[in-house]
Amino acid sequence: MANATGLPNPFTPLAFFPPALADQFEESRYLFAATLGAYVWDIGLNLGNDYALLFKQRVRFPTIVYFLSRAFTLAYVSGSFVFAVAPVQNCNTLILGSSICAALSQATTAMLFFLRATAVWHSNKIAYAVFSILWISVLGAAITVPLGLRAAHVGPTSQCIVTVVPADTQAAVIVPLINDTVIFFAINYRILAHTIAGNSFLARLRVFFGGTGLSVLSQALLQGGQHFYL
Repeated sequence: MANATGLPNPFTPLAFFPPALADQFEESRYLFAATLGAYVWDIGLNLGNDYALLFKQRVRFPTIVYFLSRAFTLAYVSGSFVFAVAPVQNCNTLILGSSICAALSQATTAMLFFLRATAVWHSNKIAYAVFSILWISVLGAAITVPLGLRAAHVGPTSQCIVTVVPADTQAAVIVPLINDTVIFFAINYRILAHTIAGNSFLARLRVFFGGTGLSVLSQALLQGGQHFYL
């Protein structure tokens, strides 16, 4: 690490990194800022729908899970942004809180997909068991992040950087991807297998990409799942 007394601005965190790491550190700041901006914009666009869902409809378990997913995701993105750009007194405390929110965000968001999949496959006990195991796996993988991540201040500055990322935290990315992929294709298979829009592979492929020929509910499930997965 560079000698702080020989630097024109010793409290700039980038001064304590080699050029390649400094570039990655700065790019991560832009990424967190863009992610936070996009998520806040998404919340703003959906305020009307969320208000109607909360105050004009009966609040059920999926509604609670939806708003918990929204809240934990916003907390995680906001905490990550603060961690990346703001002076912080205790880096480990902030990264712990942010990673716990990330784990809860993954678990609640995966639960939304789980509820959709079990509704589509409601009569199939094997599918229900598979989806349940996948959701538990997502939760278990997500827990590795708050248990493993560690952070510290950058030199004498008050800004933070992650210092320890155990290899097992990769599961927090891989397992949700597997879960989302399995459920995405399971829902689409169930919808397309029962469509009367066509009885050939190409016909069903056109339905998959266009949604034409489906009922309003099936089309909403198909396109909503596509949007979520992408």
